[in-house]
Amino acid sequence: MKSGDELEGWASPTDERGHLRQLARRVRSLREDRRLTQEEFARRAGISVSFASLLERGERSPSFETLFTVATALGVPVHELFRDRGDEGEADPSHARLLEFARTARLTRGQIDRFVAVGKAMFDAGGEHGETGLCRAEGCDRPVLAKGLCAPHYHRQRRARLSPGGGE
Repeated sequence: MKSGDELEGWASPTDERGHLRQLARRVRSLREDRRLTQEEFARRAGISVSFASLLERGERSPSFETLFTVATALGVPVHELFRDRGDEGEADPSHARLLEFARTARLTRGQIDRFVAVGKAMFDAGGEHGETGLCRAEGCDRPVLAKGLCAPHYHRQRRARLSPGGGE
């Protein structure tokens, strides 16, 4: 019979420790993104603070059931515990702030869709004025407010249109 290291497709003990360390880093990162103390995280997950600490250092391997309670405590699906931060392009903390806002406000899927629609309209992301979401005024690289223009250019155009002899 072959040992675990010799079986094709099976991780070696070294790889297993590496995966455990990666899981530990991810759990800690998710906890910190949510601004939870280890104590609060442990309470939410129904585990001891010492186990939470060991888990975050990669010194303990959680059971299958514990993975679910940890994921629930962090407000993520279980598969998110195994995602490398580089996989999701979420190194920018503003993404976590958006997620936290949506969770805290308990937005429904419909509300999130409207929120995204407002953001797209506000920054003209992929809209009628180009794919960049930047002001269409020559030499301007500010984000779009409306009608393909940044706030200063939009208001300048609006004032000109509303002033006597400005058209419309």
